[in-house]
Amino acid sequence: MTQEKDLVLLHKIRFQNDPAAKDELVLKYLPMVRRIVKNYHPSFSDFDDFLQEGAIGLLKAIEEYSSQFPVKFSSFAYLCITRRIYNAVRRNRDKILSTGKLVSLFHNFDETNSRSLIDLIINESDEPFALIEKEWNNQKLDSVLKLYLSPIEYQVIKGIIAGDSQGEIQISLSLPPKVIDNARTRARGKLRRIIEAYGSLLSPDIPGKVRKRKDLSINLEVS
Repeated sequence: MTQEKDLVLLHKIRFQNDPAAKDELVLKYLPMVRRIVKNYHPSFSDFDDFLQEGAIGLLKAIEEYSSQFPVKFSSFAYLCITRRIYNAVRRNRDKILSTGKLVSLFHNFDETNSRSLIDLIINESDEPFALIEKEWNNQKLDSVLKLYLSPIEYQVIKGIIAGDSQGEIQISLSLPPKVIDNARTRARGKLRRIIEAYGSLLSPDIPGKVRKRKDLSINLEVS
């Protein structure tokens, strides 16, 4: 229902020049902007400045999104917002370097000590249109992970892909370190065997059905 509602609002914005529809769509996704900025803005930059950059990214998504894209508007908006914030991080980095204040790209800038400045720097060629293909591949990869991994293994690997530290994964899953380590080891073994057999985790030859052991001892929801 969310995608259908977004498409209705986008149609009104594009073909009826409806400012109320644009306001509604912006207000709907501003919480996403705030979450992204809260998670990623460096300590040396003002939060409000990054919030404004994220809002500009949202407006760009509204202008450029097409229903022909293989991702929902919400995913495309996320890419545009994140891209805009990445560019703002790069500008801040260049400004700091130009003043002679050297900052290590591996310096941790958040309280969790899990993200460094280099994590937020991406190639300038990664425009939102190019990132659509990455998102599409991520969706295919996600389906393979869900199919071949147990619920715990899936959540652990998903956390690793997202760049979470082991401590963050432990907190989010409320599981002891040993369980996390075992799940990571099993998952990597499974994925390695798939790659050896089919050449890639995105290969169309990977079977769409598999018998999989469930984690009976722990009730873990997989979103």
